[in-house]
Amino acid sequence: MVAHFAALAFTGCIIYIAWPGSSLFSWHPTLMAIAMGLLMFEAITVFSPSSSLIPSWQRSTKANIHGYMMVASLFSAIAGFMIIYYNKEINNKEHFTTWHGTMGLVTVLWVCVQCFGGVLLKYNSLVSSWKIRLADMKLYHATSGLCAFTLVSVTLVMALFSDWFSNAAAGTTWWGVFATLACLSLMVMQQITTAYLPQSRIVKPKPTTSKQGKRKEKKKEK
Repeated sequence: MVAHFAALAFTGCIIYIAWPGSSLFSWHPTLMAIAMGLLMFEAITVFSPSSSLIPSWQRSTKANIHGYMMVASLFSAIAGFMIIYYNKEINNKEHFTTWHGTMGLVTVLWVCVQCFGGVLLKYNSLVSSWKIRLADMKLYHATSGLCAFTLVSVTLVMALFSDWFSNAAAGTTWWGVFATLACLSLMVMQQITTAYLPQSRIVKPKPTTSKQGKRKEKKKEK
């Protein structure tokens, strides 16, 4: 439950600070927090053996829920991106002049590609001619997802250093939001790496028989 509390705490703090409706810009952090900090995180933790809210459900059902939440996350992120783009247009400001803006564009594009890859994974019969094993496709999708959430985390951290957030939140509030974001990132990384990275195997030495032991002793004596 700690994972879900952290996701709700992070998203709730951003929404409270942004106060959606107070300005056009306020919808940008609101929609991005909902997209990345809540929907995408919950979509990933659906498969977590320790954090999933539906651990006993069939994997196919979990995959469907994961897909629906990722699509909702993508639409929310695109809406947030379009709002900040339009906001800069009407205020005659240049686009992508900061690292946060540039990384945000890269992240949204990566998430689009990630969702497309998820569609191919679900309907893998469409790419059967590519001769890629289903297990390999799952590994590629999970690895790409880890990269996607890493980009999300970096972009959100950069947002915390923006003039807007630095002026709106300081001291304990700033560090609290940073801590919840770090918690979300670490949990996603731990979940994906544990599930898909190959586990090291410890090879135990074979027990020697009494005859083999005597032969070794004779060799030593010689």
